[in-house]
Amino acid sequence: MAEVSKIHQVLYRLHRPQKFSEVVNQDAVKTTLKNAVAKQSPSHAYLFCGPRGVGKTSMARILARAVNCQSLSSGEPCGECESCLAISAGNFLDLVEIDAASNTGVDNIREVIDHVRFTPSSGKYKVIVIDEVHMLSKGAFNALLKTLEEPPAHAIFVLATTEIYKVPATIISRTQRFDFKRLTVKDIETQLAKVSQTLSVKVPEGSLPMIAKASEGSMRDALSLLDQLASFSSAKTTFAEVEQMLGLTSLASFRECFDALVSGQAGQATGFLKKAAQDGKDMVQFAHGFLAYSEMVLRSQLLGEQAELNITAEDGQHITKQAAAVSQKSLIHLLELFLNASNKVRTSPIPELPLVLAAVTFTQDTKVSINDFPTDQNKKEMDVDKENFKIPAEKASTKSVRIELDIVTNKWGEVMTKMREYNHSLISSLKLARVEGSEDGIILIFPYRFHKDAVEQRKNILIVEKVLEEVFGQPLHVTCKLEHEAASVGNPPVVRDGGIADNLMTEAVKVFGSSL
Repeated sequence: MAEVSKIHQVLYRLHRPQKFSEVVNQDAVKTTLKNAVAKQSPSHAYLFCGPRGVGKTSMARILARAVNCQSLSSGEPCGECESCLAISAGNFLDLVEIDAASNTGVDNIREVIDHVRFTPSSGKYKVIVIDEVHMLSKGAFNALLKTLEEPPAHAIFVLATTEIYKVPATIISRTQRFDFKRLTVKDIETQLAKVSQTLSVKVPEGSLPMIAKASEGSMRDALSLLDQLASFSSAKTTFAEVEQMLGLTSLASFRECFDALVSGQAGQATGFLKKAAQDGKDMVQFAHGFLAYSEMVLRSQLLGEQAELNITAEDGQHITKQAAAVSQKSLIHLLELFLNASNKVRTSPIPELPLVLAAVTFTQDTKVSINDFPTDQNKKEMDVDKENFKIPAEKASTKSVRIELDIVTNKWGEVMTKMREYNHSLISSLKLARVEGSEDGIILIFPYRFHKDAVEQRKNILIVEKVLEEVFGQPLHVTCKLEHEAASVGNPPVVRDGGIADNLMTEAVKVFGSSL
């Protein structure tokens, strides 16, 4: 008979912590539980909440091992007694683990409650671990409530959840709650370095920090990625091959995409995004990576150094240059756009589309008379205004001139058409405006404050003035006013979008008031 080959045990199970001291981070939780066990006064119910893969279930098993250990040492299980070995092997009858995601009903909980009534078979305590407890039905929570309120003296309940807000307050109030922290990149990288020493293959240099970042604070995910890398790696495996195997994106790619965005090259930036999607990259992961990179640039602006960014010196130099070249206001706008877009990637029929739209929006918003990423050639010609926008000094010093009102009237429809190329949303506000002449340009008079404020925004007024200059061939200064603020109410109305102005709006304002 052929011998059955031994199944490979995955790293996150092989390197699961067996003692409190082996759990990465979570110092406050470990200290409290160790002291409670050492004093032989454990609580009847615990609630472990926190992100996935940070040690909640492992801590529950260590607690079960500690309260039943026959040779306890300062609150730590010995790992060698009969109870410890049985729990490690998974055949300890007094430890019951259930997954609430697949056992959500009342009957499942009643079976557990019936089991708890009997005294322990071989240990001191019966330990009931309910993972993902937030998945229980309302009836199941009600069935569990009475037992948590008056539990048998020999029973300890450990409830674990990643979504604490779904657990009823009546359940939370009957437990001791412990909040597990998300693991830092440094914590995960240190643990991966220890585990990688036990592997038979050498992990390419620089791979561990990348895995630690990709795991998003989950040690289980990090060990799974390391396990995958160990199966893929050989003596000749390169760093680029590791990136490809893990489906990750390098900092160099994020850097090039960032440069394209802040320099206004929408086509190049969207090209990066489309190529990432065509290469099979996970766009959710790509979005998270780009946000992390952009956040590093922001931190570089705020801190002035990369000591805490956990990157190479070369990458740090690039980030320093980018932080000096882009304004903080534009950088915050970029982060907001991509943060909103990243939330839509999972539900989008075209995963990269929300990111593409964010890239195009950002480049359009910074396109008109604003240069946040100046080249050496034009840097000397830039002048910064009080809002940190960088406007060419030549344009800033050019004086607007008076223009005949009938010329504006005849070409206002052309202005509306041209406006579509820059900002389509401004058209609806401008259609409501009444145009009057002034000594240095034109006055736009609005019936509602909402539309006046929208057009008066710094970036929008620049767009309007640029469009007017393109249509009339000369710079025109634009002033916005409300109806009651207009200095010359008696001026004749001017066409809006090629048609005669609607006097009904003016009459409505007179009746209902200009504050509408």
